[in-house]
Amino acid sequence: MARVICVTSGKGGVGKTNITVNLAFQMARKGLRTCIFDADLGLANINILLGISPEYNLEDVISGEKSISEILVHDNSGVDIIPGGTGVEKLAGLASERLSELIGTFSCLEGYDFLFFDTSAGISREVISFCMASMEVLLVVIPEPTSLTDGYSLLKVLSLNGYREPVKVIVNQAKNERFAEAVFGRFRETVRKYLPLEISYAGCLPADESVVEAVTRQRPFVSLYPNGRASLGISRLVHNLLDGPLPRLSNEKIDSFWERYANCVKHPLELPHRKPRPRNVETPTPPPEKKAAAETPLPGDASPADLISHQILNSLNRLVTATTDISRELSEFRQAIKGPLASGRMDKADERDLASQLPPVITLDFEAYVERKRNAPKR
Repeated sequence: MARVICVTSGKGGVGKTNITVNLAFQMARKGLRTCIFDADLGLANINILLGISPEYNLEDVISGEKSISEILVHDNSGVDIIPGGTGVEKLAGLASERLSELIGTFSCLEGYDFLFFDTSAGISREVISFCMASMEVLLVVIPEPTSLTDGYSLLKVLSLNGYREPVKVIVNQAKNERFAEAVFGRFRETVRKYLPLEISYAGCLPADESVVEAVTRQRPFVSLYPNGRASLGISRLVHNLLDGPLPRLSNEKIDSFWERYANCVKHPLELPHRKPRPRNVETPTPPPEKKAAAETPLPGDASPADLISHQILNSLNRLVTATTDISRELSEFRQAIKGPLASGRMDKADERDLASQLPPVITLDFEAYVERKRNAPKR
């Protein structure tokens, strides 16, 4: 019975695919049957990392020309790869009946111990659907403001769409373990404040020059440099996954995963529109006079020009409100990330030293624009 893990990130370029590949290869070295489903739309990073050129991909399965077993790429290390390619997007666009028929062909994946889904970065419908359907989600972040903010955005969309399973966070390119734990601590406090999700620390991968060398040679760094800093980080991640508590859905068959995926991908996503509020805080009701003013219709004898002007004004008001909310939300998130360290075990000198290394304040172009407007001389 395969344990399905979705590896994702809010931002591209954080090492998500490299971590997926090396996790799978490290598990294969332990004798576990492992498969990677390349669900990254348009970017064949797994092909590049492993130096492979698949002849067929998921699109050939969707068209009925090939089966899943016929498109599988068997690496000599014991890891199998399912090339997704453009088939991932077409899979999401299939009619319900055709998608249900196709789900039956994925039963051949049941024999694996681990099935990793390497998704695209961001909050597209395909990414969120794979996350929602998976038994476990691994979120990869790096200690940079944009990565943390985008990772938070992904978690927010998951929560808005009903995801309630714990999410494990991997901090990549960290200076050391203590630094990674401090970054995660700030991130977790913000998530706890605003989202009904639990996140846990899965581990970190320290910056390691051998990773770049392995990418150049198109092989996993765990096989080329088994004693490197990054490889040791992968070993700790594997240990945490194998020895940690099993996910709630670990006894389900692979068909259940695909059924959840089919259900998610056929429904529109719930996306954030308003600023987050701390949990357990009631949302204030707008003053009656403001609500009435916003909902007051135009007189029935209004001219077409008046109607158009009214619609434009309402649209502009909604745009200003949304932009202000987004700015305020990111500002609050940024301040939370910059806030006090979660761990109280360090002395003051250590805290000052570590705080100086943590991600800096996020600068928003919108805030700079507002500041320039505020300080501009009156005409």
